[in-house]
Amino acid sequence: VQKKKEKKESKQEAVSLPEESEAKPVVDTTLSDLYTDEELLAYANDHFEDYWKTYYGFMTGTYFEGTGEFGNATITDPNIHSLQDVENVWYQKFSRRYLVPYMDMSMNFYKEAPFWEEDGQVYQRYHIDGIVGHSIYFDHIVQKMDDEVWFALFSEGVDGTIQDWNQEWSFVYEDGQLKYGIVVRHDR
Repeated sequence: VQKKKEKKESKQEAVSLPEESEAKPVVDTTLSDLYTDEELLAYANDHFEDYWKTYYGFMTGTYFEGTGEFGNATITDPNIHSLQDVENVWYQKFSRRYLVPYMDMSMNFYKEAPFWEEDGQVYQRYHIDGIVGHSIYFDHIVQKMDDEVWFALFSEGVDGTIQDWNQEWSFVYEDGQLKYGIVVRHDR
């Protein structure tokens, strides 16, 4: 009985502190072994804002500090000297299971590269976009595999109307932590 209680405590700790560098990969353990569906949904919603800002910051070329104007801003972050540096920052939060979608024009709805190198400098598109007046959240788990879980995205408008965004956002259990996966949009 004591072992089961210890395991439950470690599950709760893992949900609240998955970014800790001390987290060790669990061998032959599935997401279902580590977390309940309720814990996964709570974790996803707790991290939604960061997931959203990071994903769309990369898609729109607004993630890094920069100088310039709409459509053409020089990245001033002292750690960014190449497109590889940009990609390395992406993979700090996102799973390596998926290639970077922000540079794939079939996935990036702006159809323009959000980052590029020119004359030894890294630039970002700096296309600002946003949604006003909606509370956006993950409503339920769509699919759960051994190391990845998918959530349905919904929003509630100021008038109380609920909208299904027809999107699924995934989280991947990788390197002993939950990392952001990929966003899939379904045709309406």
